[in-house]
Amino acid sequence: MDAQKVMIFSLAMRLSSFVNLAMLILVSASVALGVTAFSSSVAQASSFDAANNTVNEGSVISADKQNHSVNFERDEKIHVAVAANFAKPLKSIAEQFTELTGIEVAVTVSSSGTLYAQIQHGASFDVFLSADRARPQALVDNNVVHYGNLVDYAKGKLAFVYAGDLSSEAFSEISSKTSGERNCEQFARSSTGDTTAQINAQLTDCLSRQLVQLMENPQNKVAIANPKLAPYGDAAQQTLQNLSLWQQFLPHRVMGKNVLQTLQFYTTGSVKGAFVAYSLALDLPADLSSNLPSNFNSVVNTKSADAVTVIVPVPETLYQPIIQSLVVNSKTVATLSPNLFEPLPIKNAAAPVDEPVHKDDNEPTRAFRLSDASGVSSPSLFVQYLMSQGVQHSLIEWGYEPIIASGVGN
Repeated sequence: MDAQKVMIFSLAMRLSSFVNLAMLILVSASVALGVTAFSSSVAQASSFDAANNTVNEGSVISADKQNHSVNFERDEKIHVAVAANFAKPLKSIAEQFTELTGIEVAVTVSSSGTLYAQIQHGASFDVFLSADRARPQALVDNNVVHYGNLVDYAKGKLAFVYAGDLSSEAFSEISSKTSGERNCEQFARSSTGDTTAQINAQLTDCLSRQLVQLMENPQNKVAIANPKLAPYGDAAQQTLQNLSLWQQFLPHRVMGKNVLQTLQFYTTGSVKGAFVAYSLALDLPADLSSNLPSNFNSVVNTKSADAVTVIVPVPETLYQPIIQSLVVNSKTVATLSPNLFEPLPIKNAAAPVDEPVHKDDNEPTRAFRLSDASGVSSPSLFVQYLMSQGVQHSLIEWGYEPIIASGVGN
């Protein structure tokens, strides 16, 4: 009888050890998966700084939490869907927002059309930043989101990039051009006092001639983003149609899913030219940024060992304005005004003051504190930050025109 008790006790101990071991394995697996997911987010975020800044369809970036100076933080995470052309600025903006608020931002990058379709089918993005206004407006019209959640956040610009030959023969031909027949490089070096209309006319002529020259060779390919999915592809199609070159262009067409893939076709040498967002053209070879003029209406080149990349800003007279809009993906109206990231007036003189700013009337103000955002959702806060004057002004450096309205909900 005693032997049976000993055996039962022994079996029980072994069973207990097995259960503990199994629990340990499960916990270890969970930790390992968590680290893998975190590392994957960091790797994908870092990929934006890699050569050519390629981003795959549906890729995800995470703005990881950093040290914060605010009074307290929200331990939350929001999901933002962004059109491919705005992915790099958004990564920087999301990181700043996370540092300020503690709210983590997971970003999904794809074409506007793809993201729109996903939201229509129930994708749970908190904010959708499109490269146009039509798709956010359609979400409002279809009662997917509240009409007060639609905001214009930037104005985009189209550019054409192409590879020119820097062989001695070709370069001599370029150098021999007269001022009456200036090439694209000479537009960049020119300091004439031409009006905007004159510059647009010159750029239009330059762009048309370069396209015709490229298409004289049947082997040359030119890339655009899919006009049905990407607003910048639509703008490229409008440009070619207004230049009466659309039919001539079709045999040379290579189509990307979005402008990032379109730019990748060019940087990998698959095509001789590409229509892309001007903001993306700023990331072309490393020495380009230092040569960029402050005026958008100009043309810039950057040289490699045997070729030159020429960037032609497409005159805005050739395509409809690219107004980029966003929506907070909710049927409940978002809290977008007042903007808590603008200096706030101090209502209580005894309240602590952070970085005081004085208006013309000397009214004391203080900077943003998360404690002021009680009752404001994290997606609403993110949109407010994007629409704050400081962030809007920084868009110029990324190749966009800011949209600063009276009240962010406009």
